[in-house]
Amino acid sequence: MLYTFLISVVFIAELIILISIIMALLRVDKLLISLNTTIDEAKSGIKDIFVLINKISEQCVELSEDFVSKIKEKEEDIALKQLNKLLVAILLFKINSKAIRKFNRSKWGKTLKRGFAFVQSMV
Repeated sequence: MLYTFLISVVFIAELIILISIIMALLRVDKLLISLNTTIDEAKSGIKDIFVLINKISEQCVELSEDFVSKIKEKEEDIALKQLNKLLVAILLFKINSKAIRKFNRSKWGKTLKRGFAFVQSMV
């Protein structure tokens, strides 16, 4: 009799565990079905988003090519302008150095040089 009672208790416990497992599996199944319907509803939106992303990336490629070509054109213009400025600076430096040499050789230049040397020695 004791064994029959223990067997029946174990059987009832197994039934309770089995029912709880089946209930959990049913809940998971409902969640998966709702998730599947949500994904099916979102597929069209996701496709639209990917189409937009594709168009945006194509436009970015076109704009970047235009940007690079404009930068190259401006780079050439900037290089020419800088070269022009450099040549003007060299020319002015040559003219200025000749004028400074002439000024230093004059009486006023020599007097100013001595005056600055005197002031510098005092400081």
